[in-house]
Amino acid sequence: MDHLLYGPDLKLRARSLADIKKAVLPSPDAARLDLESLDANKLTPEKLKIALFALPGMAAQRLVHVYNAEKLPKETLEWLLVFLKSEHGQVVLVLEADGWDDSTKLRGEVTKFLKKTGVDAPVPVTVFDMMNAVSAGNSAGALRGLKKLFVNDEAPERLLGGMVWTWSNKVKGRVSAEVYKKGLLVLQEADIALKRSRFPDREYALEVSVVKLSSLVKPPKV
Repeated sequence: MDHLLYGPDLKLRARSLADIKKAVLPSPDAARLDLESLDANKLTPEKLKIALFALPGMAAQRLVHVYNAEKLPKETLEWLLVFLKSEHGQVVLVLEADGWDDSTKLRGEVTKFLKKTGVDAPVPVTVFDMMNAVSAGNSAGALRGLKKLFVNDEAPERLLGGMVWTWSNKVKGRVSAEVYKKGLLVLQEADIALKRSRFPDREYALEVSVVKLSSLVKPPKV
């Protein structure tokens, strides 16, 4: 059984991954030789094929863990769907994602072949809710909230003002001084991008800043 671990509950994802590792890789040698972790960002079908078709060394199956799965490129998802439909008893695949929107046809088809473990983050309804998602390192949830705010015709300048206020008054003190300063620079870049219309779609400036801020505060993977 292949798995999808998703959502903002990092402890739940960590426990679930640990349980899967224990079940598939019963010994320290197996855990050392038959576990492979891959970053989904820019992951090519060719690289994923190599990992999934390699034969186990110590255990009965290999475990391939793909994190940041929400960033899987379309061509890799297309190949993965073909793979999931085939027999592959030599490997167990685990996709891990901050958020997983399976409303699209391709992701919906992929999801049918995965055992899902996780909870969906509530969609933020105000800029302050969105920044709560940012401060939790939940970029996927924050982006969903930002999209909803755009749909409600919130002006980018007004949203940026709320983001700056929250970062300065709510996030400050919860992160290191270095991270706080980097966040201010990110927000300054967004302000300049809006004023100078650096992007054809002005909303993109805020999307970039949300991703960067979330990455700054996201807890390290263990």
